[in-house]
Amino acid sequence: MRRVKYFPEVMEIEAYVYTAGPVGTRWLESLRAGKLTAAYCPRCGRLFLPPKMYCPFDFEEVKELREITPIGVVETYTAVERDFYGEPLKERKVLAFIKFPGVEGGLIHYVRTDKPRVGMKVKPKWRDERKGLVTDIEYFEEA
Repeated sequence: MRRVKYFPEVMEIEAYVYTAGPVGTRWLESLRAGKLTAAYCPRCGRLFLPPKMYCPFDFEEVKELREITPIGVVETYTAVERDFYGEPLKERKVLAFIKFPGVEGGLIHYVRTDKPRVGMKVKPKWRDERKGLVTDIEYFEEA
């Protein structure tokens, strides 16, 4: 019988602090304000999430964020029932990849629902107290 191997220590990537950069910082500030935004490329006109300093399609510098409709669509999802150590969670968590109309890319976030499904429309449930983090969206719920 093969045993599952895991690393209980801090992963190397967690040992570093990363800057969000100018575009990422403005994106986090928009989350704190309760707005969902996407990076806008002035050359090709595409919107994309997560935001980057340069358009991933034509490498144009990105300086603008535009507010997007906060209704997304679940493209795929997974249900997590066990923690990092293989122990059962108190409550099952659903993680989904959420796409937004007219936006390239999307967000991976929690979805609170008993019956997740591909194609389900969802909207963000904002925390009352926000700090400028992606977790300012507590979860997405059915729209």
